[in-house]
Amino acid sequence: MLSRRTWIALALSSGGGVLGGCSAAATATGAALLPPQAGEVALFLAANRLTWGANSSTMAQVRALGIDRYLEQQLHPGGAQLPPEVQTQIAAMTISQHPMIDLAREMAEQRRQAVALTDDDAKKAALKSWQQEMSRLGREAQMRELLRALYSPNQIQEQMTWFWMNHFNVFQYKGNIRATIADYEQNAIAPHALERFRTLLGAVAHHPAMLVYLDNVQNHVGHINENYAREIMELHTLGVGSGYTQQDVQQLARVMTGVGVDFGPERPYLRRLPGYVREGAFEF
Repeated sequence: MLSRRTWIALALSSGGGVLGGCSAAATATGAALLPPQAGEVALFLAANRLTWGANSSTMAQVRALGIDRYLEQQLHPGGAQLPPEVQTQIAAMTISQHPMIDLAREMAEQRRQAVALTDDDAKKAALKSWQQEMSRLGREAQMRELLRALYSPNQIQEQMTWFWMNHFNVFQYKGNIRATIADYEQNAIAPHALERFRTLLGAVAHHPAMLVYLDNVQNHVGHINENYAREIMELHTLGVGSGYTQQDVQQLARVMTGVGVDFGPERPYLRRLPGYVREGAFEF
């Protein structure tokens, strides 16, 4: 199996012919990412493929380290030091100041109060206000991701975060996902974007955004919902035509009947089944 480093080296050397002249340098062991005679143009093209756009700062770093060491550094990123003004902008966001579970509770309560109004005009205005606040939270998540993509020094991690957000995509206008999608990107996807796929898959399966989006919150004993189980096999892991059967989907759905979400407060007075686990809003 190719390592991440070797895979990226091969991509650099064959990307649509852009660096076709360098393809011989990408050996099976990834020993040399670019040949010694690679010029400034090839260096720029390589850096541009590894980032969201190589700038003067990126090129200075690549020249100083060489592509080989730069790639190693990118694959083992440290803390992302953003420009102070960017960090200040992110820190001022609601999604940065409040935990996901608190945001979800607050938005659920706001909607509950709106629905309870008896005056039609007041209810309409209150629901509109709720929708606007939910959309604002969603836009904050989008803006934060864009700012990090533009300014984070950990460019490969940012690219892979976008890649995995697409692979494990959710629809933010379903349920309360606009209140949870920022946490989904920051705590389920981004930290594991360069880790083992199994770790990433597990983090996604524990997150309320995915459990709400693919309806596992409606998957109960006596009321099986196969949606998430099917998507795990069809889209997230094995793929169509890989040999799994409808029975496999049904059995996985049964396994996942205990996987759900509870945004309410901890209730220690309730009697739980042995082995009950709760981590934030996730419960099993």
